[in-house]
Amino acid sequence: MTTTAHYAVKAAKRLNLEPWLYSFIYREFRKIHKNHGVSIATNNYGYFPTDISASDKYQLQMYDEYVKLLESENTSQILEIGCGAGGGLMHMQSRLPDSCFTGLDRCKEAIKTCKYFFPEHANFLELYIHIKDIIKTGKKFDAIVSVETSIYKNPEIFSVLYKLLTDDGVLVYYDNVASSRLNGAIKSIERHGFKTELLSDITENVFKACEFDNHRRMEITTKYLPLYLQPFNSEFERYMCVKDSSRYINFGNGTKKSFLLKARKLKN
Repeated sequence: MTTTAHYAVKAAKRLNLEPWLYSFIYREFRKIHKNHGVSIATNNYGYFPTDISASDKYQLQMYDEYVKLLESENTSQILEIGCGAGGGLMHMQSRLPDSCFTGLDRCKEAIKTCKYFFPEHANFLELYIHIKDIIKTGKKFDAIVSVETSIYKNPEIFSVLYKLLTDDGVLVYYDNVASSRLNGAIKSIERHGFKTELLSDITENVFKACEFDNHRRMEITTKYLPLYLQPFNSEFERYMCVKDSSRYINFGNGTKKSFLLKARKLKN
C-alpha cells in the first residue's frame, strides 16, 4: 500500500470512520460472490485445528469454540455483537437450533451483506445497526458473543452489555490485543460487573489458522480485488493476516495475543 493510502486509513480510524471503511469490504464480498461465485460470509482469523470441510472451515471453527462454551448454558436468546456478513451467526444457529439469535453490526453494509447471503432467514432473524435500538426493545439475552470486534478499546460498552444480559447471563468474547494490553483489557471487563470463568490464550490456534488458510486469503486479494482498491492491497493483506504481513509477524513473535474469555454477569 502506498504511504498516502496507509495514512488515509489511519486517519479514518482516528476519526471513528471504521464503519465507512468496512462498508467497502462488505460491498466487495457481495461483488465477489456475484461475479465469481465465491462466498465470503465469515470474517475472522480462524481457529486451528478443525474437522470442518467448508472453504472457510477455520473461521467456522472459531464459532464452534463458542458453541462448546454455550452448550452447558440455558441460552434461549443469544446476541452477537459485530455479526458482520452473518456466516458465524448462522453457523452457531445451526449448532444451537433451540436458541434464537440476534445480530448487531454498526456497518450498514454488513447487515445488507448478511441479508444477501442468508435471504431465507430474513423473516425471523433480528438484525440491528444501533445497540440503542436493541435496548429500546427491552429484550434480555442469556448470552452475548463477540468475535474480533476490538470492543475492549471502548470499555464502557461492557456496562451496556451487562444491562442487556439476564441474571447469570454470560459473555463469550475472543479478540486480539497487544501483549502489554491484555491484562488491562480483562480487568476492564471485570470492572463492569463480570466474573471471568475461563480465559484461554489461543494465539497459537489463531496463528496456525492464518498459516494454513493463507492460500485462500491471498487468492481473494490477488484474484478478486478490483483495480481501484489495489493501492490498498497491503492493508487488506494486513487486515486478513496473510503470511509476512505485520499482524502475522506479531502473532508469530508474541507481540500480539489472542484470548478467548467466558465471563458471567455478577448479580447486584
